[in-house]
Amino acid sequence: MPVAVPPRQLDPISTGRRVLPRNKDFLNKHGHRHHSFDPEKAPYPLSYDRQVLELESLDLSFLLPLTKSVSIASFTDGPPSRSLDLGCGGGTWVVEAAKEWPDCHFVGFDLVDVQVPLSLLEPEIATRINWMHGNFLTTKLPFDDEEFDHVRMNDLGRGIPENKWGVLLEEVNRVLSSGGIVEVIEHDIIFPTLPSWFTAPLRVRNKRSDSIHHPNGSHRREATPPPSSVDTTPLPHDHILLESLYYGVFENRFINLRPTAILPIHFTSNFRQVITAPIVHIRMPAIPPLPALPQPLPANALLMSGDVDKPEAGSQPAGSSDLPTLRPSSVSFFSTDSRRTSHSASTEKSSLFDRSFSVSDVNTQLTSNSGNPSSPSSPKTTQTTKLPTYVVDWSSAESTMGSGSRFLNPLEKVDKLNESTLAMQLYWSYQSVLACQESMWEELADRMRNRSSELRELGWESDPELNELESRAKFEVLVERYKRDMHARVSLWCSLAELGWPVPPREPLSKAELVEEERLHHAMLEARRFASEDDLLTYCRSVRSFVGSKSC
Repeated sequence: MPVAVPPRQLDPISTGRRVLPRNKDFLNKHGHRHHSFDPEKAPYPLSYDRQVLELESLDLSFLLPLTKSVSIASFTDGPPSRSLDLGCGGGTWVVEAAKEWPDCHFVGFDLVDVQVPLSLLEPEIATRINWMHGNFLTTKLPFDDEEFDHVRMNDLGRGIPENKWGVLLEEVNRVLSSGGIVEVIEHDIIFPTLPSWFTAPLRVRNKRSDSIHHPNGSHRREATPPPSSVDTTPLPHDHILLESLYYGVFENRFINLRPTAILPIHFTSNFRQVITAPIVHIRMPAIPPLPALPQPLPANALLMSGDVDKPEAGSQPAGSSDLPTLRPSSVSFFSTDSRRTSHSASTEKSSLFDRSFSVSDVNTQLTSNSGNPSSPSSPKTTQTTKLPTYVVDWSSAESTMGSGSRFLNPLEKVDKLNESTLAMQLYWSYQSVLACQESMWEELADRMRNRSSELRELGWESDPELNELESRAKFEVLVERYKRDMHARVSLWCSLAELGWPVPPREPLSKAELVEEERLHHAMLEARRFASEDDLLTYCRSVRSFVGSKSC
């Protein structure tokens, strides 16, 4: 029997004219908004900043084209009448589902009040939504037995300790009606990394001369100190410290880094007709071409009384017309060949493990300082390699539905994802790391006090003379560097160009600035020669889905 719908509760934090701030459950940590609960009782380490909450919309925009629905489950008797979104976050999914299922009433349950005010929604949507708050890790769910015929759980693994999953799913089973459907979408906790060949050119700057020039015209070279005898082992990558801190945040909260691996045993213990989809590992996007170099300032720029004329939108310096503006569906490590190879690859029929890309031979010459491509007569050879959009762990797929089983991932649609979609997957992943910045800082502060030897192995030199503010500034430099490196790897400008947006013109540069820009440009081209297939097949996300029902 359908459960009676409780009367709509008035939204206590909104009025018809303005939205009041909701700060009672939050702490401000260096400008980031975090929940104010005891970390042992509520171990969720991410912030509630706007850009973090917006990741929900990004995730949903990835799901909808694949499933053509807000749900990955099949409802034989039509959509549910009562749905619970456990850990609803900002409520993005609830609002979208309310539009698709006009006869369903929804409850969005979360730790804190960050949901969209109901007063901002259309009345026919708002009257069917109720936001509720509480900690499902410390108390039972505040619902009657068999109150819902659908329960959804998405991306809760970063806030649930390993020993709490069984108890939580037992509670979900209690509030689910007989024959009701439960669906779970979970992601492994991954710190996306960049190889040293990619980040090294972003660090190097031209070294100043070590000669001293005297007024009489003579000069002498300064004595160079002997190299240190200490043998320093190179670190695996530039962000190894942040990676260690990130994983330490979850490990110290007893949160398993691979919830997709531990969920099946708890899920099958509480539900029947279970479908456990395979783990889908989504790779990094293709290496994009480098943006065109900006124009130099006119020779008489300093003598001009007015502003220097800005280049027109889409204009490029002379000789750079061959630089591509689109991210290749195939991967070419040299931008001068990317457009040529990507076309042939895009015309081939794509399959699950058959996505061709071309690797230019290491003998390919780099472009000159003027931007002119190398001579057409230069020898170039290519080799064909296979680069899948994703990798599926089929050994993890299970089903208790016999011949009626089906996998939840529409792989034939996932296989059609373009490189821009993969770039946004990487964006989601590294933004999730940045959302833990304050938790990572607390982890670093604890190590500086108690485990400083571990930090030295990761490249952090603990100086007892540095106070907390100086250490904090040093930490923020590392975070900002990681953000810039990932920004360069995602190359949002390239994704916008694929949508038809013109690349915005850059300000003209002085001669010295242009020389440095060209040096960096060519250093990055040179560095791409060292890319390996393993670097390109690095995963930035791993996703798994589960669907089950309650025994009648």
